[in-house]
Amino acid sequence: MFDFFPKFFRCSLVVLAASSVGVAVVPPLKTSAHPLGAVAIAAQPAVDVPFEVCGEAQTWVRPTKAEQAKKLQSLPRYAGDLANQPLQGVAQRFWQQKIFSFTQYGLSLRMEPIYLSGLWSVQDTLWKCYNADNVTQINTGKTAEVWVLSHRVTRIRWTGEQYVMVVQPAQAGVQFIQFPRRESRSALPLKVVTEMGAKLTVVAGN
Repeated sequence: MFDFFPKFFRCSLVVLAASSVGVAVVPPLKTSAHPLGAVAIAAQPAVDVPFEVCGEAQTWVRPTKAEQAKKLQSLPRYAGDLANQPLQGVAQRFWQQKIFSFTQYGLSLRMEPIYLSGLWSVQDTLWKCYNADNVTQINTGKTAEVWVLSHRVTRIRWTGEQYVMVVQPAQAGVQFIQFPRRESRSALPLKVVTEMGAKLTVVAGN
């Protein structure tokens, strides 16, 4: 569906690598030192945040490295640049990434997380998350979006300072999550932990 893109989209790679508004690891937030995710949530005056799984592929797994390389080389957007910076660094990071967060919607903002993480095989599931109303809600700061790879979301709470998302590890699958925001920051203040308290790195896609 989106296998061929104009060359001007390549500028997004520079933004991803160099801009503070591009893809960046969300900085650590001040949190309780409790070892368990559930205990850390309970220790704060938090409230539950409702969330919608707007798209899900329960059997998705990352393609093999050979399949991934073949796919990227077939796309004018990436062909010939995979061994060069900034694309090489972004591709390596996204290939390992489990959590992506978004506070804005834009086609170019979604392309690198989709293709470089290996989600291109289920992108039709993702596009079903967007209609005119959803896009407006995201772009006006009312809705946040999070992609959760190889985990399943069990709970989201707002502590007054950040969202704490609790997840369960899974052998396969991806969930595309949307939920109402309770703040208006440019970077989503999101902490993701497993039910056993292990922290997952969050990469902001915009």
